[in-house]
Amino acid sequence: MENRISVTTPEFVNLEFETAGVGSRALALLLDWLILSTAGLLLLIPASLFMGLSEIVGNPFWSSLIIAVFFFLFLFLPLAYYVLTEYFMNGQTIGKKVMGLRVISDQGTAPGFLAVFLRNLLRMVDNLPLLYLVGMTAVMIHSREKRLGDLAAGTLVVSLRGQPMPQIRFLYANGEPLFASRELSPVTEQQWMTLDRYLHRREWMTPAARQTLAAKLVIVLFPDMKIEPGKEEFYLETAYIQLGPYQEHPYFMQL
Repeated sequence: MENRISVTTPEFVNLEFETAGVGSRALALLLDWLILSTAGLLLLIPASLFMGLSEIVGNPFWSSLIIAVFFFLFLFLPLAYYVLTEYFMNGQTIGKKVMGLRVISDQGTAPGFLAVFLRNLLRMVDNLPLLYLVGMTAVMIHSREKRLGDLAAGTLVVSLRGQPMPQIRFLYANGEPLFASRELSPVTEQQWMTLDRYLHRREWMTPAARQTLAAKLVIVLFPDMKIEPGKEEFYLETAYIQLGPYQEHPYFMQL
């Protein structure tokens, strides 16, 4: 059964998501475990080689040091994997990406490093007593299907596999551009996603709500531009067209 929730972003955009249930999260976790197991086996190769060399040398100090180093690597490999992938892959591990899942904050934005670190640090608690029994129980009883790590970090896992968004229907910006792209202030990826979602979903809003939200978005996303009252949607459409795909445009900045 789908569990759909609504969140309000810092830009006052209401977004609807489908939370990820136990089944899809378990499959994503299994894929990540397979990756971690493979990485662990690969680590055994240099570990065995170094141990063999240390025995040939016959120095107990080097043997102890090598054991300590590889023990540390094996111990922290899972935490490093989950933290680095979720942070640098925009809320996804490889397993989550395959399963179409993503970690977001309670405000619908990409989680920060501290939130990602905290939710993954608490995996050891969610994993108790074994096979994520505590975590799965929490997911099943929580209204937003959160495990303990999500509760502590203020995050949730959502499914990206739903009906595709409708195509954007441009209402105003079909003629001459309102301004050149060089006039735009730099925007972050999250701000670009907010603009994209607004233009996709605005036709579901009342005219008054659309106008109010458009005015707020112009102030938040492009504070340096002076816009004639009533032309905010025209401006947002033009900005969207001028910026083009996020990854290809120089007027975006990284968080």
